[in-house]
Amino acid sequence: MKRLTTIILSLAALSLCACQHDRDEQPVADGPATIVLSLDDAQVFTELHTRAEAPVADLSKYSFTLSGTTISGAVVTDLVLDVAADGTAQVNAGTYTLTADNHEEANRGNGRPWYRGTSEAFSIDVNETQSVAITLGKPKNARLTMAVDESFSSLYESPVLTLSDGERSITLHSTEEDCYFVIPASGALAYTITASALAGSHATDMPHSTGYVDVQAGYNTTITLKANPATGVIIPVADGNYSGTFD
Repeated sequence: MKRLTTIILSLAALSLCACQHDRDEQPVADGPATIVLSLDDAQVFTELHTRAEAPVADLSKYSFTLSGTTISGAVVTDLVLDVAADGTAQVNAGTYTLTADNHEEANRGNGRPWYRGTSEAFSIDVNETQSVAITLGKPKNARLTMAVDESFSSLYESPVLTLSDGERSITLHSTEEDCYFVIPASGALAYTITASALAGSHATDMPHSTGYVDVQAGYNTTITLKANPATGVIIPVADGNYSGTFD
């Protein structure tokens, strides 16, 4: 009888261990969580050699992608995330990084500053709400403007400056306009300048003047149009600095 009792207890213990093992082997279920996003520290270029940092207010100009692993172990790679105007987004609980990018908006029309940044890795539990910040830093494209020197304006009028990276071209007709380009592999943009000779000057219409100008990410480059007072030949001078509004 004692031996039978021992066998029964042993079987019960084995059964309990098996049940516990089965519970341990059950996969963790994914569940919803909420992140609250802020885009901080976008470096806004406002005055000569001056940078100010400011948060981004309009998130609709950005695309957001999530990468990492859910709590169930599913791998997430560049998942496009729907972020509401108030910065909230629904995700599965897990561990991730979040990337913000306004590349498409930055290349629309004459362009605008291009920002891209990725958050630090963060973990979020089921039904948890957590703040996530992305530091964008300085713009990753270049801003260009046109200026006219007195030596040029005394001989020419109606200057037109066309810039191209080989795929995208933008034309500036006045010193009030600006444009933005992602830095090409060569680090330089091609330019073409045309202008009309002023009546009464010794200059003749300049059909075009061509060349290349080096550009750098986060910098404003001003192409100043000058002319040789004796020959009237147009001399473009590129000056790269932080001048102008770069935001």
